[in-house]
Amino acid sequence: MKKIFKNGLVMMAVAILFLSFSTNKANAQGGLGISVSYQTFYDNLSPYGTWIDYPNYGHVWNPRIEGDFRPYATNGHWASSAEGWAWASDYKWGWAPFHYGRWLYDDMYGWLWIPGYDWSPAWVTWGSVDNFYCWAPLMPGINVSLRFGSWRPHSFYWNACSRDHIYDRNLYGAMEKPAHFANYVNRISVINNFNTTRTHNLYYSKGPDVHEVQKYVHQNIEQTSIRDVSKINQVKHNGNTMNVYRPAIQDPKETAQKHPQQILQPQEFRKAAIEQSKPISTEEQRPVMQRAEQKANIERLPVQRSNAGFSGNNSNSGRRRGRK
Repeated sequence: MKKIFKNGLVMMAVAILFLSFSTNKANAQGGLGISVSYQTFYDNLSPYGTWIDYPNYGHVWNPRIEGDFRPYATNGHWASSAEGWAWASDYKWGWAPFHYGRWLYDDMYGWLWIPGYDWSPAWVTWGSVDNFYCWAPLMPGINVSLRFGSWRPHSFYWNACSRDHIYDRNLYGAMEKPAHFANYVNRISVINNFNTTRTHNLYYSKGPDVHEVQKYVHQNIEQTSIRDVSKINQVKHNGNTMNVYRPAIQDPKETAQKHPQQILQPQEFRKAAIEQSKPISTEEQRPVMQRAEQKANIERLPVQRSNAGFSGNNSNSGRRRGRK
């Protein structure tokens, strides 16, 4: 009888350990254990912008927006969470480009999003100078397997607002103009407050300490709970709860190896030649194009459509590099 009881306890312990392992594995894979491919990005963002086959980065995405646009600035605000300062976007498509991948500014086309396969509250670097908090979207090529506190973005990438406005819901209206803030960028102190992602343990910046921020803002900062949802249409920020859709994204190279017949590409995209591209990455380069000109440049790019009858990998998939 004692032996049976002892064996039962052992089996129960094994079951608990297995359940714990399964839960941790699901969490490591992404929200609710959901896993999708880049095709989810291609299909769900197509109605809201233009995919461009861009030199060195494959398919990148330009949002179709009237008026001004800056990532982590326009139509959204910062929410304080246990995982760091999270960007709460009011765009229907904001679930993806502000939590996966990188942003690049090309003077010919404007802001371009390069897809990636690790979720974070925001892929930005944070800093402060004088009475300002400032942040800038990470560019492609930044090694996030290490803390990136020494990286300095182009001055045009920085967003900034006075410290007492960082928690504003109407943040964009309180922000400094990029041309004015350019005089401050050389004195920015980067905030080295990092955390790691669930999937690949990559570093992201959590932003300024919430207790420090509370000294400057006039309203009480309430911690937002991040809640995983299983569908994109369930994404919303309601009160102190932020519903996020953060599936594990399959590395395109792994998808190509496991499913050689599967084509990952937008149904319709435009193609930019290298001589038609002007990525802004060094301080010597200065943006001069207006938004209307950039839209016209995109419209002039040749349109390509997926060939549904084609079987096998897209010929360019080997150079389409995901941004973590």
